[in-house]
Amino acid sequence: MTTPATHPTTIEAVVDRPAHGGESIALLDGRVILVRGAIPGERVRITLDDADAKLWRGVASDVLAPSPHRVEPACEAAAAGAGCCDLGFVDPGFAVELKRDVLLDGLRRIGRFDTAELPEPTTTALPPATGWRTRIRLGVDDAGRAGLRMRKSRDLVTGVACAQNVDGLMDGLGEEGAAPAGGELHVVRDADGKRHALHVIGKGRKRRGTQVEGDPVAVERAGGREFRVPVDGFWQAHRAAADHYVRRIGELLPTTPGGRAWDLYGGVGVFAAALADLVGPDGKVTSVETFADAASVGREALADLPVEFRTSRVEAAVGKLGHKVDLVVLDPPRTGAGDQTIRAIAAAHPSRVVHIGCDPATFARDARTWADNGYRIGSLEVVDAFPGTHHLETIAVLVPSK
Repeated sequence: MTTPATHPTTIEAVVDRPAHGGESIALLDGRVILVRGAIPGERVRITLDDADAKLWRGVASDVLAPSPHRVEPACEAAAAGAGCCDLGFVDPGFAVELKRDVLLDGLRRIGRFDTAELPEPTTTALPPATGWRTRIRLGVDDAGRAGLRMRKSRDLVTGVACAQNVDGLMDGLGEEGAAPAGGELHVVRDADGKRHALHVIGKGRKRRGTQVEGDPVAVERAGGREFRVPVDGFWQAHRAAADHYVRRIGELLPTTPGGRAWDLYGGVGVFAAALADLVGPDGKVTSVETFADAASVGREALADLPVEFRTSRVEAAVGKLGHKVDLVVLDPPRTGAGDQTIRAIAAAHPSRVVHIGCDPATFARDARTWADNGYRIGSLEVVDAFPGTHHLETIAVLVPSK
């Protein structure tokens, strides 16, 4: 026998503030509701996912008083249920301000910072707001059709375009037989406009790759240099992101002739090249990255620079890099750098650190570890490198507290 719901399934409320993950927070009689598809300040009718749940979640099924920042969504894939452009209904110039609020909320709640301790974050919305994604990973169904995953599902949305993608990135890939059945399809539109597609199935020793289109490596450029990156390797998704980060590193860190610098979670060495410019030919840059293929790309691209590449987990390597360093750049994955890594960096007494965080919650945790180990946040920049989505990047400068 089914127990009837004890609460209404549809309610009306005013949205109060953004929450991490693409939802917003509405309040009703002191109760918190997490709402998808709403903008702070709007009055909305909310259809609840589960009226009997302890924490109410739901979707804004009707917008009764719309925000002036609401726009018509441009993403066909998201309209079909794909989990891609979850903030496509928010004006991009305002979306970055919402992301700023999410970061500050995380620093206060998770990082335990007082507002007075924090510098006022600047915001950068990378253009363009649509047609920016050059790399994508798609699921493939049993008929060989590639597509995006539906929100919180393994099911696929095929045959419709995502507003994030550069022209031609997914053309024809939703047709039957476009790729071998099952697995995933890694697709790149490189700096020369050429498309490459690699089908991958299995994991570990059972992993198998089949080149479906183009070449195994894609030409990418940043900071005036060319990198030949594997199709399934890491490169910034937004076509303007790599150059923006390289430029900001050059602006935020001091020129240090003959200095030592570390590039941690360094990938193919894009940031190592920027650090090499700062320390000059008499300096030394050590770049640490887990994946050996990335180091091979970097050695080829930066053969004329004083950069040493090490293949290792950062937490295992950082304590062995030396007792003194001048400059550090770290760009950890969404899980963050963690206490062990940050303590080891702080023990080497860098004069300045640029920490690039791709998740506001783990960045806030890492920021507290920096503070507990003698470093304060000198500046903060919120970068919307994923327009139309809830994802954000943080560029923080850390300096010694004393």
